[in-house]
Parts: sequence; structure tokens; C-alpha cells
Amino acid sequence: MRYANIAVLILTLTASVALATAQDFEPIPSTDRNLYTFDLEGNFYADETAFQADLDALVEGITRLEALKGQLASSADHLYNAYRLNEDLIPTWWKLWVYAYLRYATNTDDFQPLEKIEKTSGDLESRIQFIKTETQVIDDATLERYFSERPELREYEFAIKEARRYRDHTLTLPEEELLASLSPYLGGWSEKLYQRLIDRTDFPDIVVDGDTFDVNLNFSVLINSNDRQVRKDAWLGYFQTMAEQRDLYAFTLIKAIETRDKIAQLKGFRNYPDSKFFDLFLSYDDVAAYFDEIARHAYLRKEYEKVRQTRIKAITGYDTVYIWDRQVQAEDFEKPRFTIDEARKAILAAMEPLGEEYLSRLRHLLDPNNRLLDIVTGEKRVPGMFSTGYPGGVYLFFAQTYNGYLSEVRGLAHESGHAVHHMIESDAGVRPIYFSGPSYLTESAAITSELLIGYYLYSQAQDKDLKAYYLEQFLEDALGLLINNMFANLELKIYEGIEEGTIIGADDLDDIAYRMTTPYSIYYAMHPEYKGMWSVIHHYFDVPMYNVNYVFAQALALVFFDRILNQPGFVEKYVAMLKSPFDKPAPEIILEKTGVDMLDPDVLASGFDFIESKIEELRSLY
Repeated sequence: MRYANIAVLILTLTASVALATAQDFEPIPSTDRNLYTFDLEGNFYADETAFQADLDALVEGITRLEALKGQLASSADHLYNAYRLNEDLIPTWWKLWVYAYLRYATNTDDFQPLEKIEKTSGDLESRIQFIKTETQVIDDATLERYFSERPELREYEFAIKEARRYRDHTLTLPEEELLASLSPYLGGWSEKLYQRLIDRTDFPDIVVDGDTFDVNLNFSVLINSNDRQVRKDAWLGYFQTMAEQRDLYAFTLIKAIETRDKIAQLKGFRNYPDSKFFDLFLSYDDVAAYFDEIARHAYLRKEYEKVRQTRIKAITGYDTVYIWDRQVQAEDFEKPRFTIDEARKAILAAMEPLGEEYLSRLRHLLDPNNRLLDIVTGEKRVPGMFSTGYPGGVYLFFAQTYNGYLSEVRGLAHESGHAVHHMIESDAGVRPIYFSGPSYLTESAAITSELLIGYYLYSQAQDKDLKAYYLEQFLEDALGLLINNMFANLELKIYEGIEEGTIIGADDLDDIAYRMTTPYSIYYAMHPEYKGMWSVIHHYFDVPMYNVNYVFAQALALVFFDRILNQPGFVEKYVAMLKSPFDKPAPEIILEKTGVDMLDPDVLASGFDFIESKIEELRSLY
């Protein structure tokens, strides 16, 4: 998943480095820039013919699978063959999707392969809906008999039970087929429209020391300038420019939500969030209560900000500290910046506690000679960072840009955590059908990596001012639990407001964003432009209700991080979790492998206690 976009940089302002010109600092050596672009021909398809051949093979495989339609409930052999054939197609299907999306991500004008796989997938998904519906009609006694008659069928027991779990949320086969065939048109358009709106937005340029910086593409550069006016112009320039199309962003978001809700309600769910929580083995009430419990600790972020604000006033003499001043350091303090080689070495050192089995995969990913990183700035690249790949194949990292900022180093650590997790799964022989599951488990691994790099830099720093700076950044990361909760809870309340008819346009979205976010920061009420933050969270448009995963993952990661560093033997448990197939509910996997109950209130309590102790440590360092 994408790690961050301009929104996260705006909201948390964690990319704290001084503005540097190309003459001052070279984040990617000019001689090596070609090594930091994807080799899609070498790692995926040599040409369009090869791509089309795999696509044709996928369609042919679905045709063979479809020949079993109407027969699954009649015998153990038919049921087994259907699940086996379906599983055999998963790696190719994923490979096609990943390749097509990476072409789009690196050049948003190159969208034809993505549209082709989207349309083909919609057709193919409609043609295999019968597997789920026919599995659901088998009674329990017959299913047990089939397991006895064909022992190999046990390999697919959880997948079969998962299909049957959706009995009350499955339409008739013709209806499911119709919905699947329409999925490319009912969904996906909001992401493309959102990106088109971004692409056509005329963001202002800011000239600094003779260099011109686009506010959108270079926000992380500008917001970290030592020039206060540059920081202010960048922050206001971004939000005020985004507001110029707020009516279209609102239309896109609201219509997309209405469509998702209608489909979810047809399937017997309250709304789209209810359906997503069911997918995650969580209940609506449990999630809402979890959000509310975390919101009760929103004051911790304000406490941290007050500590920082006092420090900033002391070192700058500012009467008022604004949101664009949040990361200001003493004038003589040189903020760290990392070349890509320095970032790679730091990440590898920080992950040493995870052991050689983990590190060997990480080295492979970060080695530029493998062409698995694409981080060179360019026009028409999708925003943010993400890692992606497919079962048994390569895993890669994409970033819209890399300028050597600390937030980008943390983002690389985060996304490499995802990639290494899946590489370990592949090497452990996890079956394609059990290769993915609830994202809070995978996100917890990524956020754990992010915390490890932040804490490593803090623990290694000898200079007291640098040590305080790294602790600030580590706390920004740890306090991500509150930020993610703010995002996720706001998104849930937007769905509820649209469902209740209280949200019908941009003004309503502004109002609820203001109410929901101001408890989390001493700054948000100062800046009316911040009400438009709902329009800059790309997850709301492209992966709706994904932020709930970050909330649970952040809480888990705080526990994993602490135990990795302080509990002997926990690393083995942690790596065992990464190797585990998703062949049971994710909360059970986490509990079984690590001993952590993700719904236990003590998990939250220990995380908040840890954060509070580090805030006091920062106060002491100051």
C-alpha cells in the first residue's frame, strides 16, 4: 500500500530537513539514477506480446475453471479441482495487475494496460462467482464427508469456510455475476478522477535561491525551509489551491461512497464500512468503540505539541507558532539528510535485531542493481509511496520522489517492511490462496520497521540536540496511532453522515472534518484551511476504509517494537508470524504466533504509557 502522500506530510510535518539546492545535496547520485528506476521488462514482461500472452493464459484458465460450473456441490473431486484451478491462476492474475499498475504509477498517461486488466478482471471475476455460491449451498454434513473422501481438500478448508461465512451476504449467482462484471465501472473511477483533478490543478511555484519549486511536487522540500515565509507560502499555497476544486473533490467522494454503500446494503450490510469490518474479522461496534477509546487519548498529541511549541518559542523568539513552524529547529542546528545509500545502510542497521533471515531479503530489495526501487522524481507519477509484488515473484518499492528527507527514509523502511514480509511468505512456501489477509497484520509489520529505524537513529545519536531531534521524529511516528485514528474515525463518520443525509456537499465535509480533527492538535483550529483536509487523504478515494488497518496496526506495532528490543525470544515469534499463511482469522494468527491479543485494552494502554514516557524524556532532553 501507499505509505504516505502530501496529506500525511501536511498533517504531521515529519519531513524535517533544511532546504537544500541540487548543488548542496544529491539524494540520488546522478551517475546511478538509472539504477533507481524499475526494470519492468526484466522483472515482468519483455514486451506487450508477453503481457498479452499471460492475459490470454489467464482467460483460458478461467474458461477451464468455468467448465466446473454447476458441479461443485456434487462431489469432493469437483470441489477440490475448482479451488485448485482457482489457486493456480492467482500468481498470474496478481502479476498482470502489478505490472499494469506500475506502468501507470510511473507515468499516469500510460493507463491502457491498467484499463485492460481492470476490464478483463471484472469479466473474469463475474465468471468465477459460482465457486462461492456453489460452496455455500453444501450442508455441513456433506462438506465433512467430502473432506474424508478427498483429504487434499483440507488444504482449502479455511477458504471454503470463508466462502460459507458470507452466506448471509451473498446475492443470487446471476446478481453476483452482474455486480462482478460491473465492478470496474462502479469502483476505480473515483481514484482516476481524483488523480485527474490533481494533475490538472495549477499549484503555485515558489522560487528559493534561484530554484523554482512546485508546491505539490516539492512540498516536503518547501515546508522544511529555514525561511519562515517559504514554509507559510507552501502550506497555504497547497491548501488554498486544493480548495479551488473542493466541489469536485466533494462530488467524487460523496458519489463514490453512495455507490459503495448501495452495493454493501444489497448484500445485507449496514453500509460499506460494515462490510469492510466483516472482511477484517471485526464487528462494527468493536471498531467504533476502539476508535472512541483511542480518541480519549488525543490529548497526548496536544501535550507533545505543547512541549515542542515551548521549545520553538525559546529558540526562535516567535510570539506565535503556526502549523508551518512545527518542526523548526535552532538556527545553528544542521538537520540530517540522507543519500539513498546512507538511507539503505541505516535501514539495514536498524533491522539487525530481526535477524539474518529478515535481513537477507531486505538487502535484495534495497540493492539498486536489482532495479526494484523506482524513486527518481518525474512528471505524472502517482503520489505517495508503496510496495507491491505477487506470490512467488518480485517485490518492489515506488516513491513519487526521493529527496533524502527523514520522512522518506521512514517511508522506505515502512514499505520495505511490507515487501520483506511477502518475500518471507513466498520463501516459506505460503500457498497463493492464503497469501493475503487483513491488512492490519501486514501493516503492523511495516509500522514496526518504521519504528525501528526511528528509534535506531535516536539511540545512535551522540549529540544531545541531534538526539532530541530524532526523538521528536520518533514520537511523531509513534503518535501516528492518534493521527491514523483521526483519519479512520473521520472517514467512518463521513459514511454515517452521508447515510443519515447530513453530508451533501463540501461545506458539510469541512464542518465534520473541523469537529473531528481539532481535538487532536493545538494547531488545527488556528488554520481554517485545514478544514479541507478530507480532500487531501487519497486513501478516501482509492482504498476506502483502509485507514482502520493503520489504527489496529499502529497499536500492535508499538507492542511488537517494545518486545523485539526487550523480550528475549520474541523475534523468533515475530518472524514466525510473518511466515504464517492467512489460513485462519488474523486475530487468531497474531495471538497464536506472538501471544498478543489485538482487542485487549491492555495493548492500547501499554502503547499510550510508552508514548507518554517518551514525551517526558523529550522534555528532559530539552
